[in-house]
Amino acid sequence: MIWQRTDDLRGYLRDAVLPELKYGPDTPDLPPPGHKSHRNTLSTRFRKYRHLSAIHYLGPSFDEIVTEWISARVPAKSVGFRDEDQESGEIITVPSARKFKVSTIIPAPVTDSTRLWSWIDHFPLRTIQRVLHIIFPQIRDWNFVSDNTGTDNTDIYKEFYFTDTRNPPSPDIRYNSVVVVCQPPWVLSDEDMWQFTELKSLPTNNAPPLRAKERLWARLWDTCVRRHSTYFIVTSYQQWVFGAFSRGFTNAFVSPPMGAQSRDPTVIHAAIYWLASALAVEDGYVPPYVRKQASA
Repeated sequence: MIWQRTDDLRGYLRDAVLPELKYGPDTPDLPPPGHKSHRNTLSTRFRKYRHLSAIHYLGPSFDEIVTEWISARVPAKSVGFRDEDQESGEIITVPSARKFKVSTIIPAPVTDSTRLWSWIDHFPLRTIQRVLHIIFPQIRDWNFVSDNTGTDNTDIYKEFYFTDTRNPPSPDIRYNSVVVVCQPPWVLSDEDMWQFTELKSLPTNNAPPLRAKERLWARLWDTCVRRHSTYFIVTSYQQWVFGAFSRGFTNAFVSPPMGAQSRDPTVIHAAIYWLASALAVEDGYVPPYVRKQASA
């Protein structure tokens, strides 16, 4: 490992763009641009107890909010920081072209979902965790963990959590935690992701059966309710969506999809903003209070 030190944290983040995903020769075929994958075979079914009555699209203003928050909350000078912490072993893995280069091992090309999970863990999640701990040392006990215990469809649906890990293991994660749901890009294409964000609500009955985007929302709702987490991230590595549920999980608020190579803001910017919002360590996004509608 080549250790590097810089005082320009904001400069590093400005150019810290996720590396381009490398596919192997045996990777499942990706859908053509603008097409759905038709491979999202999540076994989720309609359940009456899911009361997701409205999904609100945050729109292009999300990017502006992230950029303004980063400018206001991330220090331009940081008394020096290193890509690796000697004590914890945490490491920055995403290179920054202009200011800050890191020496990191590139994971093997993606040929299946297991290798994709490794890319997501190695690049965005490790770097996000390291940067958050630099900016907010008071949350050093909060880390990314993975757990698919008790879930099915593990080849197309992976769960990570940003949570307090002081007392592992535990069947539950801490309130204020963030759920990160991952699906491969050959399952969750760019078009699938757009349709996921544009859905307005979940059906109130099972006629007709749930469509792919509705099954993903239903599985996400189940995951977040089970984990008591209102903030979530959905990603295929190639695309990222940041969202939150209202109290009671009756309404959801989602950002537009953000590409892995997005620069203004970057995925790292948006994730830092979203996790800081969940932990309320700095003024961040708070889902609006939605009054529960009276039953007819």
